[in-house]
Amino acid sequence: MILPSSPAFALLARLGVLPTLGERPPTRGAHVRRLHVVGHPDLAIEHLSLPGRAVLFEAGEPFQTLHIVLHGALKTVAHEGTDTERITSFVRRGEVIGFEQMADGGHAAEAVTLEPSVVLAVPVAGLEALSMDDPTLLRLWWRTCAEPMERHAAQLILLARRLVHERLERFLWSLAPASTVMAEGAPRLHLAMGRGEIASYLGMTNESVSRAFAKLVEEGRIRVRGRHIDLLSGPNAPSRLAAGLAVRRA
Repeated sequence: MILPSSPAFALLARLGVLPTLGERPPTRGAHVRRLHVVGHPDLAIEHLSLPGRAVLFEAGEPFQTLHIVLHGALKTVAHEGTDTERITSFVRRGEVIGFEQMADGGHAAEAVTLEPSVVLAVPVAGLEALSMDDPTLLRLWWRTCAEPMERHAAQLILLARRLVHERLERFLWSLAPASTVMAEGAPRLHLAMGRGEIASYLGMTNESVSRAFAKLVEEGRIRVRGRHIDLLSGPNAPSRLAAGLAVRRA
């Protein structure tokens, strides 16, 4: 199978467990299921299958596990007050979740699946112990730690866009795999998240997101078919910054 070149997947390859995973799709059951444990002499890694809208971890839980997304997509949600929720990140295949939001050694936000997903749970203590005797593994561990910080920096760049349709367009391009961004033709996306979730992440209202989608369609910059989005090239195509965001996320 073809795997994205992410620091987290490189770390799994160094541990020798990545080739054993195979293409095991997520289940659509009502409960979280542990499919199997991938053996390693000093590390027990859990392979978890989660249905859509399942909670992977809650805010306040101790940070003891590195979660790596193998299939599907998740979001992190911070609760601001009693009735206010804010989406702080979207996490996709090949990325780690929960590492960028810490408070007193615990998770500052909860993680929820956007669709049926498969997540690998790697104990942090065991990984750190192995890294002490393996310089290559240690470097990959550091790169994996840095990836969520880069994702957060990319979000700040998106939020700095003054025009809402530009903010939305940059967000959509950041979801495109690097291989499709650099190739000829229009990249096609499947949005795992709804428009309300996009609005929360981008600091916009639902109405603003709807108007921004309509403007991008009207200008011929995207084509919308349900949750499938074609990113169309043209004289007003996004700058190299947007492509750069997609390359870092793929």
